[in-house]
Amino acid sequence: MGQRNQPYQGGGNRPGGGNPQGGRDQRGAEPRFQVPAQDTKKIIVDGDVELLVRWADKIGEALADQRLSTNQIRNVYGTARQIQFRWDKPGSANEAQAFRDAVLLRPKLAYYAEREKQTKGGSTIGMETLQRVLEPALELIGESGNPIHERYQRFVEYFEAIVAYHKKHGGR
Repeated sequence: MGQRNQPYQGGGNRPGGGNPQGGRDQRGAEPRFQVPAQDTKKIIVDGDVELLVRWADKIGEALADQRLSTNQIRNVYGTARQIQFRWDKPGSANEAQAFRDAVLLRPKLAYYAEREKQTKGGSTIGMETLQRVLEPALELIGESGNPIHERYQRFVEYFEAIVAYHKKHGGR
């Protein structure tokens, strides 16, 4: 278990650090799980599929441990897929609006994370973790305000892999 739980790095009841209730640091302020920026860049910009799979497995496991429900993930994932369907190819007529909608996923993630905290009394951090993982990836889907279709496709693949591993690791 030690290697698989490496991203948690501290506190909690589990070997390797995190606990099933959230993996927060000792002050309780933030989840400890985060993907290094250079790895996110390799996944989204460079298309490193092996790295994508390794991180998706770790993230999916963390989200399952943090008791993030499949419905909570699918709310955001469904929106990401709708954008993908509209942004069917580079230079399409829908590209500008799809890119705009993709960028607007960032505040939606923040909203979902805050709503989860309020409705569950701050006891779970699964959506916070998902936000911390996906927001940096979403920041890379364009360059200088210009949409890059392939990067959004990689983002959706990354998100899809996270959803699959969440289910594999017992996410309900």
